[in-house]
Amino acid sequence: MEATKTRIFIADVRVLNEPHRLAAAMQVVSRARREKAERLKTPEAKALSVGAEILLQQAVERVHGISGSLRIAPGEDGKPMLSDYPDIHFNLSHSGHYVVCGLGVQAVGVDIQKMERPNLKLARRFFASSEADWLWALPAEQQIRGFYDLWTLKEAYMKYTGKGFRLPLHSFHVDCHHGESINPGTAIILDEKSVPVVIKNYPDLEDYVIWSVTDTVGFQEKLEWISL
Repeated sequence: MEATKTRIFIADVRVLNEPHRLAAAMQVVSRARREKAERLKTPEAKALSVGAEILLQQAVERVHGISGSLRIAPGEDGKPMLSDYPDIHFNLSHSGHYVVCGLGVQAVGVDIQKMERPNLKLARRFFASSEADWLWALPAEQQIRGFYDLWTLKEAYMKYTGKGFRLPLHSFHVDCHHGESINPGTAIILDEKSVPVVIKNYPDLEDYVIWSVTDTVGFQEKLEWISL
């Protein structure tokens, strides 16, 4: 595998739902992550939060040979970074039973969403008008997938920029009018100008949507599974 390619790692956190395993996992993450997890109400939410950082640790060890806990702090734009390894770029996301981690030598954003039945009216409220028009023009049986493709890709792009929700969902749009699905050649449009990024969809998980965004380096083709 090419070392410069951005890689997306994934793990199933259900193994951490058992109290003794969750307690052990709490001891190997950063103090900030542990305190954050302790404020969450359910074991499942705690497992997702802790599992995300453990996945990051294991991904960094696999790619860079760096083992042990990692110091994570907000960068200049507020996006989390590795304090001791600023040239290693990462991004985390979790939903349902899974956590994902994007890891590369350039900025990366990744988002995973478990598909449920959404309120499609939210598209008119939060998406750009062209995206909402595309979504409502889809056949009814494709609208749920279309909604989550848009939502997940847009969140991945917002995380890639480091702005998160400081970049409103409606302030840019995905150029999705060339078919009934979003493909890797799709452009992201900001202020009427095409943004030169690489996007990738990972359709591996049934009932889940995963999109990633990075710079021109591009992605490894497949998700990489890690056992927690």
